[in-house]
Amino acid sequence: MRWFAGTSGSHSAPRPDHSTVVWDGPDPLWLVGDWPRDEVRTVTRGRDRMAVLGDCRATDAELEVGLAVARGGGLRHLTCWPGSYHVVLRLGRRTLVLGDLAGLRQVYHAPFEDGVVYASLALPLADLISARLDRDLLAARVLCPDVPELTAGRSLFAGVDCLGPGHTLELTGSKIRLRLHEQGAAPLDFPAAAAALREALTAAVDRRVGAAAKAGTDLSGGRDSTVLSLLAARAAQHEVVAVTWADPSAGDDVEYASQVATKSARLRHLLVPADADCLPYTRLIDAFDAPPVPDDPASPLVTVARTQRHLAVAQEAGIDVHLTGYGGDAVLGTPLAYLADLAMDRHPVAAMRHARAWARVAGVRPGDLAAAARRVGRTGFDQALLGLAEVLEAGEPAVSAGGMDALVNWVAPGPTLVWAEADARRGVASALRAYAAEAAEDPASRRADPSVHRRPGDRASWVSVRRAADRYRVMQQVADGSGVRMRAPYLDNAVVRAGLALPAWARGRGDGPRTLLHTAVEGLVPRSALSRTGKGDYTRSEIRGLRRNAADLRDLFAAPLLAEVGILDTAALRAALDRATRPVLGKGGSGGDPGELLGGFADVVGAELWLRGVAAGRATRWGTAATAGSVIAAVA
Repeated sequence: MRWFAGTSGSHSAPRPDHSTVVWDGPDPLWLVGDWPRDEVRTVTRGRDRMAVLGDCRATDAELEVGLAVARGGGLRHLTCWPGSYHVVLRLGRRTLVLGDLAGLRQVYHAPFEDGVVYASLALPLADLISARLDRDLLAARVLCPDVPELTAGRSLFAGVDCLGPGHTLELTGSKIRLRLHEQGAAPLDFPAAAAALREALTAAVDRRVGAAAKAGTDLSGGRDSTVLSLLAARAAQHEVVAVTWADPSAGDDVEYASQVATKSARLRHLLVPADADCLPYTRLIDAFDAPPVPDDPASPLVTVARTQRHLAVAQEAGIDVHLTGYGGDAVLGTPLAYLADLAMDRHPVAAMRHARAWARVAGVRPGDLAAAARRVGRTGFDQALLGLAEVLEAGEPAVSAGGMDALVNWVAPGPTLVWAEADARRGVASALRAYAAEAAEDPASRRADPSVHRRPGDRASWVSVRRAADRYRVMQQVADGSGVRMRAPYLDNAVVRAGLALPAWARGRGDGPRTLLHTAVEGLVPRSALSRTGKGDYTRSEIRGLRRNAADLRDLFAAPLLAEVGILDTAALRAALDRATRPVLGKGGSGGDPGELLGGFADVVGAELWLRGVAAGRATRWGTAATAGSVIAAVA
């Protein structure tokens, strides 16, 4: 697994095992793992140095300008190049480290004796300082995944902190300063946002395809992947391999993908049969048996078999850079909470018009949906947090008539709530109350950017982007070492900025979220390729995976570590698993109802697999001699 690390003000921090030096001296920077040459780029001017680490598609001239601007104090400029990358600067006595806006490129830091150490992974730092698992934080992530503010600035290990998206870590000796370089910008109008998205997305695709020996794309048949595939074909000098996961249970995905593939002579369509050995929850042992485990727990760990099969096919086809549409829904989507934004801004006519459109999709009454939006619009963020705390203590979601609370809200509990231990629920509820008091007293606190948290819809958009980045980061770490570099252009800084430049309510016009995408790529992509209004549904595939792998799942939760650390009520989860995977009896009979496991169960399985991998000693280490006890004293 590739990662980097460095120190500031420390003369005693050991160099990571098997590392190479980017620069040495009193505050060195090291690389660990197999870094491609084009993912390590450095610029030096006098005593000032800049390292750009990762998939940065800036030209050499652009990097030179970037260092000059940074020396003058401008940092946001360094986050505007196509790609997904970290930036590390050494300016005089200061070291500055930048991640990205979505949260895909994480930065962790911890005090170490006489100074500070930092790294792009949390597990090596936890190993270095013998940090213990932060059980309360893991409980918050499992029970309230849509309230990332609870875990802002912290990793899963006590003593290891995490840099928030849009911030810079500034180190001077042992002193730490966190700088917000991503200030809330004034919203754009629709034409300006579409133009910004067009420029950002074409640059993100064109420069990656131009640098690839052979480019590949995921072509699911949805609009996000369709746009990427056709833009890649337009930019390529040679053929682009469009890979489609052919799952017959997902509807008409393959039909639409095949139609798209005919739109460009440079697209070579490759179908990957979705056999039973690649269903969700299959070969779970693969998720943590091969070292090292990913840096974070996440639901993609339950689809490792599919990911590995997909990468193997891409590698056999000669693909070295593979573009995916992952994150498109988050960046371009329109969370239903924006109806409350309209209510807050006193636009009753528009609110009712939008409610009617969404009510048809959701199968509810427009009046109920509009009333829920008004109710949420009258509720402050701090009040919503207090209400969520009460729900956690009660142990059961409090859903209003018609289920409107599940459609329009500021915050909501995760579906894992019903399987949680009472002590874990009470602990997270206490954290919610403490944060509610902080939010009420200081709306501009470091955990809540006021430009994002003024409205439920705008906040929901950013939460969706950051959760997508969390999942995709795990997928990339699983893919590390496969020989295929997976890339998600929709999570690039410039694309995220452009996609969310409109308020959430403004993205809900006409055809909904994809109106902005359609306008952005007009003239670049045939209109006929974007005619699909729905997307594939993989629910049946997940249900098949649950039933086929029921025995393995029961074994996994026979004595789970999540219960050992006080988060999971094993009996409640096993009862739900038994109900969901009850076999079909007799001809034409029906089995159990898996509905209660869809959604949150994948996150619970991902967390359990991650804990087991770390407990088995497969965590990324700083060095074999760095600590005596290591990370897993935390889980033992």
